[in-house]
Amino acid sequence: MAPPTGPRAGTGRAPPRGPRATGGGGGIQKRRANPRTDRDGDVSMDAPAGGSGKVGSTSAARGRGSKDARGGRGAVNSRTSSRVVQNLQNYVNGGPVGKTQSNMATLKIYGMANSKGTGNRDGGLRNLLTFLERKASKEKPVTIGKSLLDGDCVWITVRKDHAPDVLRLNGFSYAGAPLTITETNERMPRPEDKISKDAAETKQKLVAVLARRYNADMKLLDLSSLGTDATLSSMGTFNSKDLAEKAFKVLVVLASQQYKTAAEKREGIQAISLASNGLNDVMQVFTLATSLPDIKRLDLSSNNLDSLSKIAKWQHRFQHLEELHLTGNPITAQPNFAAELIKWFPSLQNINGQIVRSPQEVDEALKGMHPTPLPQFPSNLRDGEANVASIFVQAFFPMFDTDRARLAAEFYDDDSWFSIQAIANSGRNLPWKTYLKYSRNVHKLGEKNPATVQRLFTGGSLIADMWKALPSTRHPSMENPGAWLIDCHTFPNLADPTGHGFATGLLITVNGQFEESDTTENLYGKRTFTRTFILGPSKPSNPPPAHPYRVISDQLTLHDWTPAETPAVQAPVANQVPQVPVANPVPPAGPVVLDEVTKNQLIQEVMKRTGMTPEYSELCLSGTANWNFELALKSFEEQRANLPPTAFMNAV
Repeated sequence: MAPPTGPRAGTGRAPPRGPRATGGGGGIQKRRANPRTDRDGDVSMDAPAGGSGKVGSTSAARGRGSKDARGGRGAVNSRTSSRVVQNLQNYVNGGPVGKTQSNMATLKIYGMANSKGTGNRDGGLRNLLTFLERKASKEKPVTIGKSLLDGDCVWITVRKDHAPDVLRLNGFSYAGAPLTITETNERMPRPEDKISKDAAETKQKLVAVLARRYNADMKLLDLSSLGTDATLSSMGTFNSKDLAEKAFKVLVVLASQQYKTAAEKREGIQAISLASNGLNDVMQVFTLATSLPDIKRLDLSSNNLDSLSKIAKWQHRFQHLEELHLTGNPITAQPNFAAELIKWFPSLQNINGQIVRSPQEVDEALKGMHPTPLPQFPSNLRDGEANVASIFVQAFFPMFDTDRARLAAEFYDDDSWFSIQAIANSGRNLPWKTYLKYSRNVHKLGEKNPATVQRLFTGGSLIADMWKALPSTRHPSMENPGAWLIDCHTFPNLADPTGHGFATGLLITVNGQFEESDTTENLYGKRTFTRTFILGPSKPSNPPPAHPYRVISDQLTLHDWTPAETPAVQAPVANQVPQVPVANPVPPAGPVVLDEVTKNQLIQEVMKRTGMTPEYSELCLSGTANWNFELALKSFEEQRANLPPTAFMNAV
């Protein structure tokens, strides 16, 4: 095979852009925006051929703080600017908020494929969009946002308040064909979701090569002597060293993609043979270490590896490698090469068929590489005899899941602070989109950015409105201590709300995970979090406050997000969270114990009365209702408007 010692950047040049260049109806595009042609680059088996995957970029509007936003010393204690307050109120009430996409509706249009306009250069897309805008703008101007021609379907986005005007055109005739227009909660496809016909055929051939070279009994993927493979040769894979290297990368990635989980891949491919490929440096096949890192046997025999430096790039990579074959390589003539390889691969026991280390020695080597981690101590609540912290957290999180307005009214006053810090380190912005508008991550914004002041929400009323804009959540039960890590310590020298001297408060840090349902973005998953509270004495008032303590500061830090296949929604029951007692709390009632037959009967009855799916009916019963049929129905009626369409059987 003899590919080069390292990857080469693509040398393709961007094609000339003409004033009337179009995307051929294939890419998502802003209405009337100048389409951009793609750059030629490296072939990617899961991307459109000849493109980098970027069809165009939409610059997000960036707000600029005015000079007035800087303020003086009192800026931190000032209320959020009126503009931010209005945007927040608009978002909660369904109105426009800047340039976000939360107020956009997605529509699917069928019928254009049967029209006379399909012979146009762009498949008739531009003329159809012009037709829809003209017909829909009878009472007010309607503008279509993004559009995409995807087979027989045309996808468009419009403002939610314009959607009824476009949906009114359902059944209209366009260029001799009737149109079918429906609204959908599905995400508009992206160009990178599809691959070209040629790329699909190439991928199919490569997958066939892998299938032919896989030995299920030995769990061996035989990639030896690739240069003699008839299929790969007919595809021109070895016309250059650059193509040969890329072909190997694609083969390894495709082999990895045949398995749904890492465990299945680890079990399915345990041995790899790269014998007789003319390799002179493992950098040429480095992808193997990243795509199939858990292999146990590797055959590199009959290549041109002449020194340890040519293998050094795989040093400490294959942690489970037990057997390595290098026969027929010049490196085997070097003294002590085996001793060095033992240091690099901690599980290695067999080199060229010779036992070089016992299983016991391997165990010792692995222990040295993975020191014993520090123990995780249990929750530590130092909150005195009154159990203030315990009572607070047991009431806070169920109420945050079910009745955020009441929670803010009970525990927050006009001087309470709340902020969010979103640590979006996953590389994907979509699961963080809702939070990033409010994130006060100083590391991202910068200390002098006015947003660091604007995103510190002050006052229970504003905090409650802000909470409405966040996705619904479901925290684990407090009866499961393994799901929580809570620490509490006294916090001295707080200003006494009476104005006389100082008071002692509590610093509470809560670490855990919650299920999240973002219906605006149709995203469901689990998210880890850290929430830090400072509690202090309540202010004197008439009537007296609900509790003798209040939340002075509340900071929510969001960490990793993991997608879920099904919506993680609990049917919330408003106003069912009991008042938090000051002392002598009554322990919550334990879960109702029912047999499976009774539970199924209740689920069937809730399905019949509500029209919900079995999954949502069970969530409604097993949540706060605690398998109480009447409470479950009451919960459904109160929260029906907040449930996603997928909660109902007629939407499945």
